[in-house]
Formats: sequence, structure tokens, C-alpha cells
Amino acid sequence: MTNFPFISVIIKTYNEEAGLAKTISSIQQHMGEYPHKIIVADSLSTDRTQTIASEMEVTVVSLTNAQDRCCGVGHQLGYLHSEGDFLLLLDGDMELEPDFIEQGISFLMSHPDYAGVAGVVEMDDVDSYEFKSRKQRIDQIYPLGDCSHLGGGGLYRKSAIDKLGYLTNRNLHAYEESELGMRLSLAGYKLHRLNVPYFFHTSYTMSSLALMKHRWKGGYLFASGELLKGSFGTPLFKKALNTIKNEAIFTLYLMMLFGSFFTLDPAIIVFSALPLFAFIALKTIKNN
Repeated sequence: MTNFPFISVIIKTYNEEAGLAKTISSIQQHMGEYPHKIIVADSLSTDRTQTIASEMEVTVVSLTNAQDRCCGVGHQLGYLHSEGDFLLLLDGDMELEPDFIEQGISFLMSHPDYAGVAGVVEMDDVDSYEFKSRKQRIDQIYPLGDCSHLGGGGLYRKSAIDKLGYLTNRNLHAYEESELGMRLSLAGYKLHRLNVPYFFHTSYTMSSLALMKHRWKGGYLFASGELLKGSFGTPLFKKALNTIKNEAIFTLYLMMLFGSFFTLDPAIIVFSALPLFAFIALKTIKNN
């Protein structure tokens, strides 16, 4: 390839001082001859995230209102300052792997009907219940081949995103990548995950309980409702409903379980709680 396309790398961050330098260094090391711009889109970190990014001489953009913090806002903020032909999306706890950029660009250049491409995700050894579970299901979360969305970020054709009008929904506290995949699909584009390492992910070190509290405060638990509400009355609604079907089924089950307590019948209560106890027992056995 003689004319190398320009890549805007967007790193969304919030209190990522522990790993951000490694993220930026991995990009600088593995970008090769591709001209690029690294943008750190920060959600008003309270640690040294912005200082570290500035010291490494990359572009730093930031929210001005802490109330705007959510998963969907970071990459969208970076997109507003992007340029060039492609967008590479990462988080501040990820390290870009060698060879992904070259193979990702090659795939997109030879497949004009694809808007984005990602690769294999590698995770560290984790202690918390959630990340152990995620690692066990990594092939389901990040399936190879054509897929509905690119979880964990990806390399996107900027012209395709420009046609949509925005990159990620700034109002979503989760599912922003799924929502992007839905819009790209409706626009006639496809997405693909190559069997090539994309990034190495460093997991949170906080306990499962602390992580649950963090996600509650961060609004993650309301994301399913946000996705449905935002897509209601649009062609995205059916796709959104299918995306959160497991959460919807679990919510209905919890409502049934809660309702069983009003019967004051021990047999009904125990019978209603059996699926929950069985699920907890199976996951405990699997993670040990």
C-alpha cells in the first residue's frame, strides 16, 4: 500500500491513570506508517488521566459537565474532533496488539460494504466474579466473523459514520456499540471480527460488590431502559428489544419472585426461588 489512509484513534477515559500510558504507547508502537491522530476523550477524570495524556503530547478533549458522563459520550466526543479516513476506538485500559491495524485496514479497503472490523480480545487473569464470567464467555461476547456489533470498540470507516450523523449515542450508559451496529445495519453496512488479536484488556481490580456499586452509581443498570426508550417508535426498536431480551426475561422473573412473597405460601415462594438458587449454584461451581 503506497497511499496510507489517515486514522483518528479515539480513547475514551475516566480515571484511567493506571493504564493510559500503556494504551497510548501501544498505539504509537503499532500504528506503523499510517498517519494518525490520537484523541483522548475524557469524562472529567479526577486523577492524573488528562495530565498523562498531555505529557504524551496527544490531543485531549474533555466534558465540561460531570452530569454528562456515560459510556456513549466518550467516543462521540472524540469523533467530533476526528479527521481522516478511519476511526479506531479504544478504552484507556486497553493495549493495541501488533498487526491489527494493517490487517483491519486491508479488510476494509477490500470490502467496501463493511463499515467496521475488530479482532480477538485478550484478557488478563481476573479475580472478580463478573470478569471471570466474561472471560468464560469471551467467544460469545466477541464472536468471530460477521456480527451485529463490535463489542470493545473497533476500526470504523469514517465515511460510514459520517452518513449516520453521529458515532455513539451520548445518552446511553451501556449498549452504545450495539446501538451503533443497529444503525449501521439499517444503513446497509456490515461488521466483521477477524481472527487477529485486537487489544489486551486489563480488568478492574475492585471486588464484585464494589464493581456492582460502581455500576449502579454510573447508571449502567438503567441502560436497557435507555436503549428501548431511545429506539421506541423507530426501526431500531425490534433490534433493541432483541438485544436486551435476556435482561427483560430476568426482570420479569424477579417481578414474579417478588410477587410470590405476597402469597405468604412457603411452597410457592421456595418454588419461585429455585431457578435463582440453581443459577447461583451453577455459576459458583463454574467459576471455582
